[in-house]
Amino acid sequence: MKLINIVYGTNRVRIEEQVNTLVTDYLGEVDDFNRIVLDYNDTTVESIIEEAQTLPFLSEKKAIIIQNATLFTALRAKNTVDHNIDLMIKYLENKEDDTLLVFSVQSENLDNRKKITKIAKANGDIFEVGEMNEAELRDYIQSEIQNENVTFNPPVINMIIERTGVHYDTVKQELEKLLLYVDDEITTEHVEDVISKSLDQNVFLLTDYLLKNQKQDAVMLFRDLMLQKEEPIKLLGLVAGQFRLFYQTKILKQEGLNSDAIAKRLKVHPYRVKLAYRTVDRYPLNYLLNKMILCRDMDYQFKSSYLEREALFEVFLTKI
Repeated sequence: MKLINIVYGTNRVRIEEQVNTLVTDYLGEVDDFNRIVLDYNDTTVESIIEEAQTLPFLSEKKAIIIQNATLFTALRAKNTVDHNIDLMIKYLENKEDDTLLVFSVQSENLDNRKKITKIAKANGDIFEVGEMNEAELRDYIQSEIQNENVTFNPPVINMIIERTGVHYDTVKQELEKLLLYVDDEITTEHVEDVISKSLDQNVFLLTDYLLKNQKQDAVMLFRDLMLQKEEPIKLLGLVAGQFRLFYQTKILKQEGLNSDAIAKRLKVHPYRVKLAYRTVDRYPLNYLLNKMILCRDMDYQFKSSYLEREALFEVFLTKI
């Protein structure tokens, strides 16, 4: 394997997993002596190179993980030290030691215009870690459950996805809790007992209640969210965003775009668009637009009224 690696993407947990896979593949046995973690924000280039060129202690090989490696991106670095980028370029071009370097950065893109990025690509491997789509998450959930020799029925996976959304780190965390809770079988009752609905799912449900004019259900859900310490103004922003997604999805669906194409156009997770795509046919465009306008008016009231926001939001739910 190549000794220069860059791992980037938007999901911190998946980045860490890819980094750990590379390090384990190279070292075999990993310990505190052969795995070094540095933060680019507060480590000079000279220190990184010196560490890379120092022989490993009590081990034949060594791996260095450089976190927050913004030097390959257009992101503004939060440096507490000055970095000699020219020195790093020279080192990457002429690397002679046997140390594995893994640069990790949470960023959607690398800056391919930068000389250092071009040098790293020419001399190493680049790993883009994307978010899992719904199908990949379903496969992941099924695989993790089967690896524990636990049985389940198909509705279980649907309910896990519905309650967690399609965020890998949330799914991973909740699935670990669920597997600790059960013995040899997972039922939908187990999922209900262990996995709380995500904020995204609750916002979708709240929006759905409002569209269907189920005002009492909306108020009860809002009160539950208040007990979970959610802020009314934050919830209003999320509800307004959901109505905006419905509105945009309906327009694009009328133009003939399918769910995946709409997700790419709007740069929204495909699962959120999939749910909106199923819903929007029931409601006229003007109806959705009116909901957005009411959200805008409530935002103004939040910012101008002396009344408690929680009380204002309940009134909003009964009038929208």
